[in-house]
Amino acid sequence: MSQQPPPEQGKRRWNWVSAALFVIDLLILVPSGLCIGLGGIIALNMGNTSELAFVLMIGGMPAALGALLVWAGLATRQRG
Repeated sequence: MSQQPPPEQGKRRWNWVSAALFVIDLLILVPSGLCIGLGGIIALNMGNTSELAFVLMIGGMPAALGALLVWAGLATRQRG
């Protein structure tokens, strides 16, 4: 009889909550990151630092929220 190898205890598995958090929050993080990047490049080319601060203030909050929720999606994966 062949024996089955023991299951890996340390491997994390995706459940529906962690997958939903990860996917939905990437939809928040990617566009806000693109907004920060494009707006930052335009503001730096114009030489206006007040516009750069405005771009970081407006785009930084959704990007930070999206990054936090992506981390939460990765953290809720269950060990199996």
